[in-house]
Amino acid sequence: MEERKLEIVDKTLVVLESIYGDNIRKKIPQLRILIKLLHEIGCDYIEMTPELYKALCPFPESMYIRIYNKLRDVQGGINIYGNLNIELMDKDSNNFRIVGLDDLIFYDYKKIFLEIIKKFGNNIEMCIKNEYNSAIAMSLEWIRSGGRKITTTFSGIGGYASLESLLGSLEFLEHMKHGGNYVLFPEVLKIFEEITENEIKPNTPFIGRDIFNVESGIHVNGIAKNPKTYEPYDPSKIGRMRKIIIGKHSGISSLEMKLKELHIEYKDNNLSNMLEKIRKICTQKKRGLNDEELKQLFMSCGKCI
Repeated sequence: MEERKLEIVDKTLVVLESIYGDNIRKKIPQLRILIKLLHEIGCDYIEMTPELYKALCPFPESMYIRIYNKLRDVQGGINIYGNLNIELMDKDSNNFRIVGLDDLIFYDYKKIFLEIIKKFGNNIEMCIKNEYNSAIAMSLEWIRSGGRKITTTFSGIGGYASLESLLGSLEFLEHMKHGGNYVLFPEVLKIFEEITENEIKPNTPFIGRDIFNVESGIHVNGIAKNPKTYEPYDPSKIGRMRKIIIGKHSGISSLEMKLKELHIEYKDNNLSNMLEKIRKICTQKKRGLNDEELKQLFMSCGKCI
């Protein structure tokens, strides 16, 4: 994909206020941290309601804030794709946002995007909903078609394209440099979970805590020889580390690597005995062992290995 300037608008705060109502104002200190981090990871505009804007002022000079105050929907004379929901964001400009397109993946989306650009220009803002889990794919297709503006939310809250997935896809899939610091992803996740009081699924792309956990022997062997075999990008690029999980699918090589990682001295000829016990315990627990459990097992074996 060619290098060009994209504008990413994040409406996480708008969605948070719509979900939590006035209670979100109890989290003003955390919201200040959140918008600072959203800006640092690559948001060009952070959208919020007039009420939150007043509560969160002042803002850093380098941060662009957009006040969300949808004036009206523009429906007439649009026959490109069903009934497009188009928001006029500013009565004094041609700042339009197309919202929805949930089922666009079932149609000739490339043709539709080109028709939208032909009718409105490539500066129209695209806000694709995620009902069919295709918001990121369609957002990337919009960019490939020449679109320049995308609306997101962190973790996809509210059913929109997820900010972190868009940024990560642009960086590692499309090789487009947007300029954000993705090492901060875990920090954004932490403050976001504090605000929402909900934990994000550990396998969530780009921000999940467990996305670089590896257990089965063949995977660990492959990563030991060449991480690119199984990892699409370096974990450190998004502030994470690879973690070897010892479980019922682990082999000798995995166990060796884990023991070395934990600085545990062992004897090669007894590893199979420990591995047998590990598999039995993991089958009973229906999960892998964490580091502390592995250390305890080592001690319970009387350091026999």
